Amino acid sequence: MTKKPRPSINDQLAKIAAQAPTSPATFKRDDVTTLQRDDVEPSLARSQPMPRDNVATSEPEGPEGYKRRVRYEKPHASIYAHPKVFKALREIAAAQDCKPHDLYIEGLRLVLRQHGRDFDALNRGDV
Repeated sequence: MTKKPRPSINDQLAKIAAQAPTSPATFKRDDVTTLQRDDVEPSLARSQPMPRDNVATSEPEGPEGYKRRVRYEKPHASIYAHPKVFKALREIAAAQDCKPHDLYIEGLRLVLRQHGRDFDALNRGDV
């Protein structure tokens, strides 16, 4: 005895669509652009968004009045070394219970101190 085949997803979707009640909020795709709020039942209409006067935004406005998002990021720099070097740094970091990035920062501090520079001041942008 064999199982009867399962219905396809299209058959299942057609069955669901046939069972769904018709709603005045269901329109053809082309009609959506001309749809007015008054054409839809009040219970189906979306409510107006709440004013956000209490939210402080530091986004400058563009020429058309649109707000632009300004991202403040530090520049990215890559370090090129043999994979064995990175493996050794990961092992040292694991032994010291820190991240390899912490070791990179420690190395940068040592090099900059040798040349008379302050890493923290440079990193803050003070100098």
